Amino acid sequence: MSDGVFHPGHDDLHGQTVVIYTSGPRTFIGRWDSEVEGMIRMVGASLHDSGDNDKPRDEWVKDTKKFGVAVEHQQLMIPRAEVTGVVKLREA
Repeated sequence: MSDGVFHPGHDDLHGQTVVIYTSGPRTFIGRWDSEVEGMIRMVGASLHDSGDNDKPRDEWVKDTKKFGVAVEHQQLMIPRAEVTGVVKLREA
C-alpha cells in the first residue's frame, strides 16, 4: 500500500496523522483533512499549548507517537500563516 491519496480531489497529506508546529505556543497532532483559503482543517486532533502544559512539547509529541492521539477536538481550523512546519507523526 502506498502513502498516496486514495481518492481524487485531496492533497497528499489528506488522511495522514501529522504534527503541525506553529510560531506561537500551540502544537497540534491529528489527521490532516484539507487546506482551503489559508486554513488547515484537522480532524481527530489534540493540542499542546506550552503556556498551559507542564509536559514539554517534544515529550508530548513522543508520547503521542507511542500511545496514539488523545482526541480532544473533532475538528480544528489552523491558520496557515501561523504554521512553521508540518511533519507526519511517524517521522516526528
